[in-house]
Amino acid sequence: MSRTKFLLRTSAIYALIGTFMGSHMAGAGSMMLRAIHAHILVVGWLSLFAFAIFYRVYPIPKQSKLAAAQVWTAFIGAFGLTAGMYIYYMKPDFIPEIVQLLFYIIGGTVLVVSFILFAVMTFVHSKGMTDKE
Repeated sequence: MSRTKFLLRTSAIYALIGTFMGSHMAGAGSMMLRAIHAHILVVGWLSLFAFAIFYRVYPIPKQSKLAAAQVWTAFIGAFGLTAGMYIYYMKPDFIPEIVQLLFYIIGGTVLVVSFILFAVMTFVHSKGMTDKE
């Protein structure tokens, strides 16, 4: 599967989760999960969708290890941050507190690495980027 299709489909799943979560919060009259809901939509849906569009619009070589690292860190980081937030805020008894905290921190750190790789990639591959008018 191409990077674009993988990121696009993953972003669609995050959009569904975020939308259902928002709908549930509205119906329940509770904003308890608002931070997690917002991160699922911004990090999961919006960011992954933007990355998918970038890969569709700009010709990044299929064998680019930098692009592969960016896509996988985006996927793992989006999941790690949002799932880690959920676990951290819900505090399930069967997961030790240190594991809850580490899941959250490591997920967020992997996501930061993804954004750094994306920024680097826009400069490394800028030779192939042209304005289309």
